[in-house]
Amino acid sequence: MQQRRENESVSDDLRTFVLPGATEHYAPDRPVRTEHVRIEVALDFKSKSVSGTCTTTLHAVRQVRAVTFDAVEMDVERVTVDGKRAGYSNSGRQIHIQLPTPLGDGDRAKVAIRYRCQPVRGLYFWGPDKGYRDRPVQAWTQGQDEDSRAWFPCLDAPSQRATTEVVATFPAKMTALSNGALVENRVKGSQRTMHYRLDFPHPAYLVTLVVGEFEEERARAGDTQLRYLFPKGRREDAERCVGRTPEMIRLLEEKTGQKYPYGSYSQVFVTDFIFGGMENTSATTLTDSVLHDARAHQDYTAETLVSHELTHQWFGDLLTCREWPHGWLNEGFATYGEVLWKERAEGSDETDLYRGVLLDAYLQEVREHYARPILARKFHLPVDLFDRHLYQKGALVLHELRRRLGDELFFRALRHYVSTHRAQSVETVDLARAIETATGHNVDRMFNQYVFSAGHPDIKVEVRYEAHEQRLRIKVQQRQKTAAPDGFPVFAFPLPLRVVLSGGKFSEHTFEVSELEHIYFVAAEKEPEQVVIDPRREILGTLEVDKPVDYWLRELKGAREARARSEAATALGKIGSAKAVAALQKALLNDVFWGTQAAAARALGKTRTPAAKDGLLGATWLPHPKARRAVVSALGEFKRDRDVAEALRRICEKGDKSYFVEGEAGRSLGKLRVDSSLPVLQKMLSRRSFMEVVAAGAVDGMAESLIPKAYSIVEPLTRYGQPVFLRRAAVIAVAKLAEPAQKKTEAVELIGELLRDPLFRIQYAAIEAARELGDRRMVSALEGTPFLDGRAKRAAREAIRALREEEPKAKQIAGLQEEVDRLKEDTRAMRERLERIEARPKAKRTAPSVRLGR
Repeated sequence: MQQRRENESVSDDLRTFVLPGATEHYAPDRPVRTEHVRIEVALDFKSKSVSGTCTTTLHAVRQVRAVTFDAVEMDVERVTVDGKRAGYSNSGRQIHIQLPTPLGDGDRAKVAIRYRCQPVRGLYFWGPDKGYRDRPVQAWTQGQDEDSRAWFPCLDAPSQRATTEVVATFPAKMTALSNGALVENRVKGSQRTMHYRLDFPHPAYLVTLVVGEFEEERARAGDTQLRYLFPKGRREDAERCVGRTPEMIRLLEEKTGQKYPYGSYSQVFVTDFIFGGMENTSATTLTDSVLHDARAHQDYTAETLVSHELTHQWFGDLLTCREWPHGWLNEGFATYGEVLWKERAEGSDETDLYRGVLLDAYLQEVREHYARPILARKFHLPVDLFDRHLYQKGALVLHELRRRLGDELFFRALRHYVSTHRAQSVETVDLARAIETATGHNVDRMFNQYVFSAGHPDIKVEVRYEAHEQRLRIKVQQRQKTAAPDGFPVFAFPLPLRVVLSGGKFSEHTFEVSELEHIYFVAAEKEPEQVVIDPRREILGTLEVDKPVDYWLRELKGAREARARSEAATALGKIGSAKAVAALQKALLNDVFWGTQAAAARALGKTRTPAAKDGLLGATWLPHPKARRAVVSALGEFKRDRDVAEALRRICEKGDKSYFVEGEAGRSLGKLRVDSSLPVLQKMLSRRSFMEVVAAGAVDGMAESLIPKAYSIVEPLTRYGQPVFLRRAAVIAVAKLAEPAQKKTEAVELIGELLRDPLFRIQYAAIEAARELGDRRMVSALEGTPFLDGRAKRAAREAIRALREEEPKAKQIAGLQEEVDRLKEDTRAMRERLERIEARPKAKRTAPSVRLGR
């Protein structure tokens, strides 16, 4: 398959993904293959160190005299090969071993490395300290992408697959989880040793070890034994998160045609995990921050996370990307697993909405950061690739495939792909060829456009009814600005359309778009009631539809798909007429799907008219908490409005059944910029809630208020020991409030200190805050911080680029936004008055009276 280079230029209005100093990356040579890895380690929680022996069985594919293991900052005590001492050198990054006897093609050897280390990556020790006295004592690993080398010596590449054993010794009161089946669990004195074995080959980054004190629950999914490990006292909360795992397994077995491969599946919740979850083979690690109570469950579910990591057991573990540039074959599939589960568990309306969330996330990355090919080779570290292109766009590419092939052929191709490459390393071409073999469809063109090239189609559709010709005229334009060597890239894709006539009759059409501009015609004796473009909003790209307002009005009221009704609501919000606002008010109160109610609320907020305000104020009672939250959020658009401020104040003070609505009320109250908001928001800070959404909403509100006094309130909340999610909000708030409070120098110093915080999430928030602050003095602090996490390194590089090139200018432009908002409000008010005048009945004309003389 022809592949376009990832470093092709893009237009000036898009940032490049490739940062200075990046290099091209390819899979390493494989003169030896790993067959089996046995890791025997003792964990010392006091010194936060690991000691032990790692024995790797190797199989040579050509003659080799030396073998190099990845090993970061390890003190090597001894190396043997088949029991014989071997010479070695240790660079601190790799251990280079001279084989006592060269290996020939097909020869095997056991290389045993005895070592000690105090890992700063890969394996993490946690316990109580003066800031967080209730933190549990735990140790857990996180190997993706190349961090397993920090706690055991290995050939750390996704293409190296081996069966594994982990034999761990630790304090007897604890328990351990690792890959595969528990072989032995013995206690000797104050120490416990647990031995796990997995007889299924998998890469080093998927090897796991978790040690701590947990409660446990067991279940089954057919022949698969399930284990759930969670903090003491959180059984019900854990059940809310993982209780539907058996149904998810059945779904994935059905869709892939492959039974769950590993016999047992465990999920463990750990403290301060640096990701949401990690799909270690047969033993997923999840952050305990997703554990939630019944009140939070109204708004929140961890099922997307749980289904994502479970999908990885097939895509990522059973089939593993050969090298990280092809990582979308892991992450794109796992993210699409979330979509498949939504579809099964919650239906098409929720699924369409969720795909919209994925699309918006990808498009935001393009707007605010960069556009890149999904398959890119030029980067600093592999973790640079773990972004919204790899996850969200990767999933949307799979959905694009599905809508083109249809369900029957798509899932047939999926099953063929899985069965053909089971227990193997895969590249993108393997997926393309599996699709072609199973369905006869060649997808090279699509992959070249959506996977090997940056960008997406930017589509404008114009709909007009030509009464004299008795036909609809549909004009389709591609407007994307991603440049290619030969000019505009032109995407080829199907564009679905539904035409609804009076009486409910309808016809479905699909236009095959392949040029920059098309004009299509659809016969229609009478003007249709609705002309719905892409009813489920499935196209991977942006879509603007220009059609008469009456179509939008009828589609908001009667379109079959909730996504189409929501699109109509958004369009009517941009129109903002009295008729549009009235229709949005009805949809807000009466639509059967909360997502459309939320879209109507957002649209009303954007119009900022008095009628829209009244409609929103009259809908704060909506029964669905997510719709209610959207209403409260939309009220934040009515700056300085006293009526709105009073309504939000009541919610902030009295609370709401939903944590999220309550937090959103605090955020919106701050956006109003009324002086009386600060005491109300300050009182909310002491309310504990799931992920601190109430207090964090109040902090966000303080930041939005731009009240100088708010700085001294939020600054102490950034300190170590405060709840982590509250700290994150406070760090960003400090950056937003620094200028109105005339505290920029203090903010620069504080954020510079937080860049070195022990918690990764606070470091990351500090990087974001540095960019938000827009002060070039942050560049030296960012450059001088030795970040250990690759994600932080990437974010810091992007922040440095933004601060040097554009952020200060953007800050100056942002300073004009307040005045622009005032002008918009005045314009809308004038339009409202004009519409009221035009709506008045016109007086009948009479002849002028003439006064006659006598």
